[in-house]
Amino acid sequence: MIRTIAIHTLRESFRKKTLHVLIGLGILIMAILPAIPTTDEPDARIKMAMVVFFQVVVLLCITGVILLSATALPHEIEDKTVYGILSKPVSRLKLVAGKITGFVLLSALLLVVLSSFNLVSIQYRASNVPEEYRGILKARTEFAASHFSIQGKLHHARQGIAWIAGGRSGIALWSFSDIKKTHTNTSGLDAECNLKLESDRGFIDTIPLMITVEDGIAGYGKTEVRSAQIDKPFVLKIDPERVLKNDTLNISIFPILPTDYIGATQIDVKVFSTQKGFVSNYGKAVIITFMKFLLIISIAVMGSTYLSAPVSIAAAFVVFLCGHILEFIKDFSLLIQDHHAHEHAVPGVLKTPNILLVYVDHLIKKPLEWICLILPDFKRFDGLKFLLKGINIPLETVVVSFGYAVVYAGICLFLSAIILKKREFF
Repeated sequence: MIRTIAIHTLRESFRKKTLHVLIGLGILIMAILPAIPTTDEPDARIKMAMVVFFQVVVLLCITGVILLSATALPHEIEDKTVYGILSKPVSRLKLVAGKITGFVLLSALLLVVLSSFNLVSIQYRASNVPEEYRGILKARTEFAASHFSIQGKLHHARQGIAWIAGGRSGIALWSFSDIKKTHTNTSGLDAECNLKLESDRGFIDTIPLMITVEDGIAGYGKTEVRSAQIDKPFVLKIDPERVLKNDTLNISIFPILPTDYIGATQIDVKVFSTQKGFVSNYGKAVIITFMKFLLIISIAVMGSTYLSAPVSIAAAFVVFLCGHILEFIKDFSLLIQDHHAHEHAVPGVLKTPNILLVYVDHLIKKPLEWICLILPDFKRFDGLKFLLKGINIPLETVVVSFGYAVVYAGICLFLSAIILKKREFF
């Protein structure tokens, strides 16, 4: 019976042309992206395509799905079409489960069509991206430097950046550890360098650098000369054999010419190991996004079992909005509980305890804690932040998102069945 109700719900959505409208609008939005001006970075178009899909197009689809799922049951009750189902030996639980399943199938179809279109457009744009900017098109594991130091003479330091002059007077050294432990089943290692470059030789485009990549324990390594372009990152290919025996890797860089300078910080050089392709990583991001659809559909359907259609829509949107600002709510709760937590943002009059603050603390602290506990955390379902950095989405992240969404949806399903059972239809 759940399957029958789900298919009926899906057909009703097709009949209302909502699916056609959402797919059409989504494709139209992504199709006009080439006409929108952006920065001059080679990978800017790819980043824009990802952001527009996962934020604009997905939000558009969620809006449409909320309008459908929050109004379907109230309209069927108002039109008395639901009576035909309730007159049969069908439990309220199966009715709600069928509704949720139907809208979930609709969401899956939307995501498959629109994400496929977006993926094709990204792959098309990727063909013109230089190698040093293709990190966004990979699924990498990032290793930050565990230690950074300047060997030799420091020319000067400005705004937290250490500057060294060329001619081997100073050498910037980055040390990486624990690479060996997570390097298994990878297709290679890359070092992404984003240094600040200056020169006394006037207006030049490139600066020659001496780069050494060596085993941190045995000291065995390889030295090469690289012409680095000013204001552009460059990528070093690292031999995986460097980390097979030891888990420490050192990368040292200095300008060859005495008239050249490099500015460096600890985060300017990062090592990445490529584990899987971009398509699989993109697929995991879409699955995480699908969990967000499952969650909001369950909430909207639960509201529709008791509320009228307009109120159910408003309630679903309020929950969806609040679920994205839980960090703000938690910070506000923390501020009420401890006025020293964000002292820089608190007026001077509140820096000392007073009776009003104590009263507000007592009045609002517990409700805010309960709100943060009850509301769903939609920020959990953010795969875009991984894609924009070309970072592999851990399988644990997908599993946790799936478990969180399924448990929350199960609770909503159970409550919906109880609420619907209490309503009188005959």
